[in-house]
Amino acid sequence: MEQKTSFFLKEKPSKSLIKIYRNPNLTASDLRKKIDTTYAHQIKILQELEEQNIITREKKGRSKKIKLTDKGLMKAEKMHDIYTALENI
Repeated sequence: MEQKTSFFLKEKPSKSLIKIYRNPNLTASDLRKKIDTTYAHQIKILQELEEQNIITREKKGRSKKIKLTDKGLMKAEKMHDIYTALENI
């Protein structure tokens, strides 16, 4: 459990979750640009999010759209609330 929690305390995974929440139907390439990370790092983040059943990736033409699962939506809403609270301090 601790490993899963600490994953979301890291900057890029938490930013990824927030960006997916705020921008439905992003592709991995779009997300990578929004959080300013490497392709390899982004793929690792997305694989971890899939393993935790936070996201799914659906192939649409040549790209894969990233979608939050129900579990992912709950986590993203909570993370969004935390980010919003911190921004208002």
